[in-house]
Amino acid sequence: MSFADDHIAAITAALASIDDAADRARTAGDMLTHVPGLQRALREVRQEAVQAMRADGLSHADVAAELGISRSRAQGIAEGKTTAARKKAE
Repeated sequence: MSFADDHIAAITAALASIDDAADRARTAGDMLTHVPGLQRALREVRQEAVQAMRADGLSHADVAAELGISRSRAQGIAEGKTTAARKKAE
């Protein structure tokens, strides 16, 4: 399991452990409202990490190979371009 898989499993197990169905539903709903903010924060962390890799001398192609993504996607991440922004431009 990956880091993310482990944490998702822990969160879903914690939710499942809430005995009262209404409380469980409210808690899940509350968490869902925070997903957009989490996505933004994760994109920022990823962008900073890719920029750090570039600052360490890696090319976009090197970053892409390391992350298992395309060179153009590595460049887009470094520049802060999101998938939604790319799709809108197409």
